Amino acid sequence: MAIVGAFARVDTDTTALCRAELEQLAGVSTFDINDADKVGVLIEADSLNEAHDTITKTIRSTPGVLGVWPVYVNTEDEQEKQD
Repeated sequence: MAIVGAFARVDTDTTALCRAELEQLAGVSTFDINDADKVGVLIEADSLNEAHDTITKTIRSTPGVLGVWPVYVNTEDEQEKQD
């Protein structure tokens, strides 16, 4: 499993709506980061590639999201499977 923490820059006029849309996505949850034009996003996926797809395709195309960049990645159990 891959766990990715990211920041999403959002349109400040639609932050609440955007956050609600993000919360509806499978494997995605949001958190506050005390910045009016950013929302914290936590992505849980089966693999790092799946998490990447969620960020670049699903989250990025959510209405109100202007950009997304990962700031934390944990793939510990994926690495254990390969050993």
